[in-house]
Amino acid sequence: MTTHHALLIGVDHYFEYVLPNRLVYRRLGGCVRDINKIYSFLTTRIGIDPANITKLTATYGGEFPHEPETEWPTYHNMVNAFQTLTNRVQPGDQVYIQYSGHGGRAKTMLPNIKGDNGFDEGLVPLDIGKPDDPDARYLRDFEMFNLLQALVDKEVRLTVVFDCCHSGGATRDIGGARKRGTGQPDLSPPPTDSAVGELADLVARWQGGGGGTARAATNQVAWLFEPKGYTLFAACRGNESAFEFPFDGRESNGALTYWMLDTLAQADPKTTWKMVADRVSAKVHGQFEQQTPMLQREGEYLVFGAAKLAGKYTVPVLKVDAAN
Repeated sequence: MTTHHALLIGVDHYFEYVLPNRLVYRRLGGCVRDINKIYSFLTTRIGIDPANITKLTATYGGEFPHEPETEWPTYHNMVNAFQTLTNRVQPGDQVYIQYSGHGGRAKTMLPNIKGDNGFDEGLVPLDIGKPDDPDARYLRDFEMFNLLQALVDKEVRLTVVFDCCHSGGATRDIGGARKRGTGQPDLSPPPTDSAVGELADLVARWQGGGGGTARAATNQVAWLFEPKGYTLFAACRGNESAFEFPFDGRESNGALTYWMLDTLAQADPKTTWKMVADRVSAKVHGQFEQQTPMLQREGEYLVFGAAKLAGKYTVPVLKVDAAN
């Protein structure tokens, strides 16, 4: 009788403020749909009590999102949602977190660690770049590390899904596919404080958790921390793009989310996150050569379960050339 919790964040409505280096995060079309479909799956298939699910979404439909401002995915609302979730959970609980939206790369808050020309990876709130608003900021990698580590310290079974990227060139590609990211970093002056905690404490904990070394491997995802004690499923590698696409010919979804839900619908009680990731990666990469979903750590856990299943080492087939 495990208690399940979820935090779901989806951003379609970006205000499209122009940042100092002319960077603009354009509106998206499938992120809130991702979250709504995940919410439906969690409540109907997994049986999670809706009272244990927090949603922060911004649906595009005019000058402002449809949702009340208290439910917008702003920087502070996201931080508060993480901290509230951490206070609620108990050891042994199952926790699922998903973010669908733009990923960003910005001038680092930590030049002494990452270098004067270094960057922070981050989740992008809907109001990024709002003039004269210091709270319209990214939720950065070292902040995310601390928020997730606080959940790990509560001894929960944690799964995190990022359906976004940190780069990606144009905002639209051939065939209606749209990239969840931009092709350039944000060079705006970074903030000097954090709503997550004292900056020195966050940095010390991040460095102690290996955050400064995870990017050495070329096949790492963009985030500058290596997951320990939880499962991280990311939409693409650090040098790739995450796409959304109208798979049914009408409505867009994130490629990772679409194929993950398709795979989970066929899952049995012995399905692990590694099995899910192998199929999803093959499906996504077969359609978008610039996107390879990545599963990091703890992939042997059963989907939405606390037990592990010993896996067999295999090579996933990404593409078959039947003619040859």
